[in-house]
Amino acid sequence: MKIDELRTKPHWSYTALNTYLNVCQLQYFFRYIEQAEVEQISASLIFGKAFHAALSQQADVAGSGSNLSVENLGDMFDEYFTASVKATDNVKYKVGEDTDTMCDLARRMFKPVLDNWSDFYNVRSIAEGFEVTVPGLDKPLVGEFDLVINDGREPCIVDWKTSSSRWPSGKADRDLQATVFSYAYHQMHDELPLFRFDVVTKAKTPTCETYYTTRSPDDFARFEVIANRVQDAIDKGVFLPNETSFACPECPYKNHCKQWKG
Repeated sequence: MKIDELRTKPHWSYTALNTYLNVCQLQYFFRYIEQAEVEQISASLIFGKAFHAALSQQADVAGSGSNLSVENLGDMFDEYFTASVKATDNVKYKVGEDTDTMCDLARRMFKPVLDNWSDFYNVRSIAEGFEVTVPGLDKPLVGEFDLVINDGREPCIVDWKTSSSRWPSGKADRDLQATVFSYAYHQMHDELPLFRFDVVTKAKTPTCETYYTTRSPDDFARFEVIANRVQDAIDKGVFLPNETSFACPECPYKNHCKQWKG
């Protein structure tokens, strides 16, 4: 089932859990509880969605052994990104950025992606939506695998990331998304998958680096406890601002946050 269909009913997601745990509890409140009006949308968010859309097309042709070109991917990105920006109010660019510079950046980023692409004939699924039950949670857990491949004899979930810099050592092993998505795959297929992050940097000379990680049944048990504690805290109305969050500069609820008095 497609993710848009799964999101039409109440659900939990990695994004919601991560927002509460690692971004800002108050941002969670404005977005998911109050459903406050969004004051601004980061162009980087639209960029990431457009980049994913283009790579989904690359994965589709790679499944039968073919390859798109940088020009093909760039044209797809341009179309998706430009249309999305025009359809979105209050898009916020960083200093020195605009639609043209971001389209140029994406084209540079596609080159190392294609140079490092190795997933041919081994594609299991692309943009596969999932819905699983987490014991204790009052709603199902919903999400989408960017790509699932056969890595040798093992299933491997691939997630594409765009990043302003290279990832530090050990980040993939601590990342909540790898835990949540591996948990969901295990629930669905009773298999422990590999998890691979393909991280493409938004640098003058972009790079594409691969990070493998795995999760165990103990990690899944810990996740279930964390998810239930998050739900308990939300039910009790615990929503505090993270005054030093990395997300503050591009937060879509800046004025709401400034006016908040608890």
